[in-house]
Amino acid sequence: MPRGPRVDFPGAVHHVYARGIEKRDIFLDDDDRMSFLERVGFNLDRWGMRCFAWALMPNHFHLLLRSDEGRLSSFMQCLMTGYSMYFNERYGRVGHLFQNRYKSPIIGKSAYFRDAVRYIHRNPLRSGIVRSLDELDDYFWTGHPRIIRGGYPEWQDLDGLQLEFGGGDAGARWVSTYREFLGMHGPPTQETIRGEVLSPLSDSEFCPITGSSDSYETFSAILHRVSTSRGVPVEEVLGGSRRYEAVDVRREVTKVCRERMTVTLSLLARWLGMNEKSATYLLKSKSPKRR
Repeated sequence: MPRGPRVDFPGAVHHVYARGIEKRDIFLDDDDRMSFLERVGFNLDRWGMRCFAWALMPNHFHLLLRSDEGRLSSFMQCLMTGYSMYFNERYGRVGHLFQNRYKSPIIGKSAYFRDAVRYIHRNPLRSGIVRSLDELDDYFWTGHPRIIRGGYPEWQDLDGLQLEFGGGDAGARWVSTYREFLGMHGPPTQETIRGEVLSPLSDSEFCPITGSSDSYETFSAILHRVSTSRGVPVEEVLGGSRRYEAVDVRREVTKVCRERMTVTLSLLARWLGMNEKSATYLLKSKSPKRR
């Protein structure tokens, strides 16, 4: 199965994430993190993008972006190429810095948008870098502190967050609503989907917390569970690998999501990095005989 084309259009909102090759760290100190953030800010204006949420972890990053002009690919090419060149020159290395191509599932509805904001900003809490929401308030390397009290980075778009969490309320009430929403769930050791307890999931840096039954978080939990049970890396599933094992995981995830969620097949296909025609084929086809 060929890799699905990038889906982007003016107004599309993407949860973008990428990880270091072989899970290696891509940020070794605060200078590296600042260099990356400065490149984000510079390229947002250049390519007509807006950023609502972000998090820098040792070996990966997350961005919640709106593509006002449908130019996500140009933005990400400049961001990742520029940072890779900086990193390689600074540390005297050569070769790829990032593993495979970045992932950019589209976030469709307001509920999914809020889930994505929460998932992204809770990354340091979920990984144990900080131990509480109070510590997260002071953790500089996510967009959470700017929401709570303003400040850097000025390029982070608070207007869109205010609209989603406060209905456009100009007061501080929306910030309280946001923080309350962020703290609705503690750092999980298990995931649940409609009451079913799932086993702990691997690849925890991409494993979301519990969300509503039709949220992007629920989709991601299903994806991680099936991928883990089959021993197929999530990035291979989302990256369009044609290995029958990866195709079989995409088939199973599509079928499970269709049984347990009410999101459209088109949206599921976008989240999996496929087109709708390929997703329809998977639903109709049978799993290949295990080798």
